[in-house]
Amino acid sequence: MGLKDTQRVVPALRVASYAASKPFYESLGFREEWTHHFEPGMPSFASMMLDGMEIFLSEHSGDCQPGGLVHFYVPDVDALYDDFLEYGVNVEQAPNNDLGADLRVMSVLDPDNNRLKFLTQTHWE
Repeated sequence: MGLKDTQRVVPALRVASYAASKPFYESLGFREEWTHHFEPGMPSFASMMLDGMEIFLSEHSGDCQPGGLVHFYVPDVDALYDDFLEYGVNVEQAPNNDLGADLRVMSVLDPDNNRLKFLTQTHWE
C-alpha cells in the first residue's frame, strides 16, 4: 500500500475518561490499536480504528476540547444504522439526506459530546 492509499490525517477527540469512552467506541465497531501513557497514572492517549479509518482519543487537556466533529465515509450508512440499533447505540440522528440528495448521513454523540457523522455517497460523478 503506497502513501497515497493510506490515511494521511488523523483527527483527535478529547475524552474525559478513555476507560469510559473505549467501550462506547467498541460498540460502534472501532477497535483499539494502541494506548500510551507517559507514566502510570498519567492521562491516556489512544488510537482507535474503524475499517481503516483512525482517530485518536486523548485525555490530555491541552490536545483539544470536547465537542469535536469527525466525518466517516462508510459503504452503507443505512446498514450501519441497523447494526447500531442492534447493539444498543443511541443514534442522535437517523440516516437522512439533509446534506443533499446524493449523501446519506447519520449522527452519533459520544460520552463527551463529540459528534461522529457517518456518511455514504450515493452517487459519484
